Order: sequence, then structure tokens, then C-alpha cells
Amino acid sequence: MKRFKYYKPLIGAIILAGVMIMMALRISDIANAIDAIITAFVPLIVGACIAFVLDILVVRYERWLWPKSKTGWKDKIRRPLSLVLSFVTISAIVYFIARMAIPQLIHSMSIIVSSSPQLYTDFQTWMQHLTETIPMASNQTLMDTLSGESIVKYTREWGTKGGTYLVNAMGTALSWTLNIGLGLIFAIYMLLDKERLMMQGKRILKAYASDEWVNRVSYVTRVAVQTFSNFFVGQFIDALILGIMVGISLWAFNIEYATTIACVIGLTALIPLLGIYVGGVIGAVILLTVSPMDALIYVIILEVLHQIESNFIYPKIVGNSVGLPGLWVFAAVIVGGSLMGVTGMLIGVPLVATCYKLLMTDVNDRLASNEYCLNNISIYVCFVCCCI
Repeated sequence: MKRFKYYKPLIGAIILAGVMIMMALRISDIANAIDAIITAFVPLIVGACIAFVLDILVVRYERWLWPKSKTGWKDKIRRPLSLVLSFVTISAIVYFIARMAIPQLIHSMSIIVSSSPQLYTDFQTWMQHLTETIPMASNQTLMDTLSGESIVKYTREWGTKGGTYLVNAMGTALSWTLNIGLGLIFAIYMLLDKERLMMQGKRILKAYASDEWVNRVSYVTRVAVQTFSNFFVGQFIDALILGIMVGISLWAFNIEYATTIACVIGLTALIPLLGIYVGGVIGAVILLTVSPMDALIYVIILEVLHQIESNFIYPKIVGNSVGLPGLWVFAAVIVGGSLMGVTGMLIGVPLVATCYKLLMTDVNDRLASNEYCLNNISIYVCFVCCCI
């Protein structure tokens, strides 16, 4: 028995090494299992995100619909009615913008496809004129690359790869459509039973943790939810301001479809950081068939406004919404993007804002406690001096 006790750490190390070796040999199976588990939970995660965003509107509609009614039929239908009104509001906004943008986008794409042979001929003529005007531009490798045979070859290769990409994209789109549909159903159930779910979560915490930990977790959760909600509200205001700026600028330069493009930019800008590029491409395609010069002016205007919005307006508006100074908003976007890419840029601001609020609360409490202790010490010293 004493020998076993002596060799116990060695036996444990051998068992641990064996488990690690087996995991290394079966790493692909473990990765597939983890991927399957994550895939199974994707609809629930999507549903939780949808519920969180919808709850911002639901709460505001509930404050408007019979706020003083605590019992009766008004109280029973307030939540479902608020949920329906939230869906109607979002659907109406998306439908209004899609009704303006999609027909024009399809029309522009059809014109581009039908006029592509003429565009290629004009491009070849322009290249020939460029090489005659600027001898340094007559590079043989460049000319071979832009020759008709090379363009046909590249087009065939892109067509072959494009078919594969299209099939994969359709599969991904179908999968995400299913996940969003299931997530939407899950979100509806979450919002309808929101209070019950919160009460159950609190009961579970109380069963396995002390009251002090329950209060801490409740406080941190409350701060995080409030911060993320304010972040989405600030993002909406920022997107609205950007859309108005784009619309006014395009109208000032007398560019067609200014209202349509402004609405598209305002809608896509709700997606932080990436949305403006999606809206920018849609607007450029719409204007390309009207006038390439208008499309160029539009791209320049959008880039200038984007720099103004991202460096000055966004930090100020979103910072005020989440209670974070503009400097820290800018730093959160940069650091989050460096650490986690696009995901870090999306969640960096509300995450840093939550930590900032918790830190400032703790700092203020500590300073108040230290000040209280100093006041007590001062009173004690004065009392001793008076006695002496």
C-alpha cells in the first residue's frame, strides 16, 4: 500500500499521458463531435440573438400599451400584441426598402450582363489608345493578360469555379434559412415566457450558489443586458444618420436614385462595420448602368462620409448610448478586430462598455469606502487631540 502511495503521482501522469495520446490520435473525431454539437445548438443561439434584438422593441411597445394594467385581458394580450407589432415594424421597414432597391438592382444587373460585350470592346479600345499614348503602358505581359483569348480562358475558369461556389452558397443559404426559421420560433417562445425563464434561472443559481454570488451575477447580467440593448439603439441611430447624410450628399450632386440608395445604406449599416460595404456595392451597381461617372462620384462620397462616420460620429453616438467615452469605443473596435477579427469588432464595444461600467462602479465604491475610513480616522484623531 505504501509503494502504491509512492508511485501514485507517476501512475496518474502515465494515465494522463495515455489519455492525451488517444485524444491526439482521434483529434479529427473529437473535432467532428464538437462541430456537430455546435451545429445542433446554432438555431438556439440564433434564436437567443433574435429574441434579444426583438426585446428592445417589445419592451418599448409594452410601455406604450396599457402600462398601468397589471391584471385582466389587457395585461394578458400586451406581450403577444407587442411581439406582433415588433415583427410588423421590422417587416415593414425591410419590405419598404427592398421594394425600392431590388427591382432597380435586378434591372441594373440585366443591363450590365447584356452590355458586357460592348463594355469589353470599349475596354480594348481604351487599352489600345492608352498604349499608343503612353509607351510605358505597352507591357507585353499585361497585353497578353488582357487579350481576348486570356479573357475567354479566365471566364471559363471562373464559370467552372462559380458553379461550385454557387452550389455551396445555395447549401449555406438553405442551412441558414432553416436555422433562422427555427431560431425565430425559439425566440417567440423565449419572449412569451421571458419572466418565467428568468425566474427559473435565478432559482437554479440560488440552489447551487450563495446569495452573495446570486446578487453579483444578477447585477452583472443586468448591466450587460442594458449595455448591449443601448448598443443596438445607438447602432440604429448611427445607421439612420449615415443614411440621411448619404441621401443629402447624393441629392446635392444631382445623382439619381439618391433616396433608394440612402435607404439601402441606412438598412445595411445596421450591421456594424460590414454593412456599409454591402450597401455601397448595391448602390454602385445601381448607378453603374446610369452613369459610370455618377458611380465613381458616389463611391468617393460614400468613402468620405464613411471616414467621418466611423472616426467621429460612431464613437460619439455609440459611446453615449453605452456610457463609454469615444476614445474607448475607438480602442475597443481596433483591439477587438485585432484579437477576434470581425466578431471582435462587433462585440468589442458593448463588451468593453460592460467591463467599464463594472470597473467604475467598483472604483467608486472603493473610493467611497476609503473616504469613509479616512473620515472616521480624522474624527478619532481630533477626539484624541481634544482629550490630550
